Amino acid sequence: MHKGKRTIKIVIGVLSLLFVFFIIWINQATPTNHPVITSVLGQKSNYQSLVNSLSTGKKISVKKIKSANWKVPLSGLLNLDAEAAQHAGLEDHDENIQIYTFHLTHPIHGDFLIDTGISSQFYNDPQSLGIPSWLGSLYGLEKMTALTTTEDYINEQNVALKGVFLTHLHLDHISGMSAINKQVPLYVGQGETQERYFLYAATQGITDIMLEGRPALQEWAADYIDVFGDGSVFAIHSPGHTAGSTAYLVNSIEGPVLFTGDASHTSWGWNHSVEPGSFSTDQIRSRASLNKLIKLVKSYPEISVQPGHQSL
Repeated sequence: MHKGKRTIKIVIGVLSLLFVFFIIWINQATPTNHPVITSVLGQKSNYQSLVNSLSTGKKISVKKIKSANWKVPLSGLLNLDAEAAQHAGLEDHDENIQIYTFHLTHPIHGDFLIDTGISSQFYNDPQSLGIPSWLGSLYGLEKMTALTTTEDYINEQNVALKGVFLTHLHLDHISGMSAINKQVPLYVGQGETQERYFLYAATQGITDIMLEGRPALQEWAADYIDVFGDGSVFAIHSPGHTAGSTAYLVNSIEGPVLFTGDASHTSWGWNHSVEPGSFSTDQIRSRASLNKLIKLVKSYPEISVQPGHQSL
């Protein structure tokens, strides 16, 4: 009898220890194991230089490509506990959003994308990229409808990409990666690959597959980066949604445009100064980053705004 009780205690102890190790393991997960280096492109800059560029920076061409329609929970896109959301009586539901890629053409440096859109492989065969069916269902991939795949756009426009500027490494922002030549440089925000968060345990392997065989990720080295050194494009560190989340200010031929990435997913969130919800790793930093970007646009209203997943 005593021996049986002792065995049970040992089993419970071992299981408890394994559970502790499991919790430690998932909380140590990072977005990817892919190597990262400091970017060889770009110059450290500052807020005032960005502001000066609105009138003096080189103007470049920008095209917006709607890659897919999607539906995801509003509670992930917006902090429904925020005062403005409570006052508006917002309740959780499946919100209509889009997945985008943005094509920048610089007269000297060539063609670049902000984020990757969606590839036909990701849309038609996500399991070939390491996405199990249960995770695809959890992400609501069955609610996604492709519009213009990244390979179709690249082929139709005969684009010779020189690089991709990633706002962050979430799957919906790298979902066009398999359509992009493996030699094309990829740029990420500072600290993006080092962040530790439990949900990365489910996505790290997928991100690694998407990045396999590609050069080391190039990481921006400051809060403000003048990407080409001519005031045409600025990378703005905007952490909170992820540690390395990056917004991009582009001085386009039609006027300056702020691409928020997922510092603001939705038009409502931007217009009412409400940060993203449960999809973010650090809501406090997320709120601070959103307020920083809103302050920039309020100070310089000539800047048009493109949220991460909707249009204003």
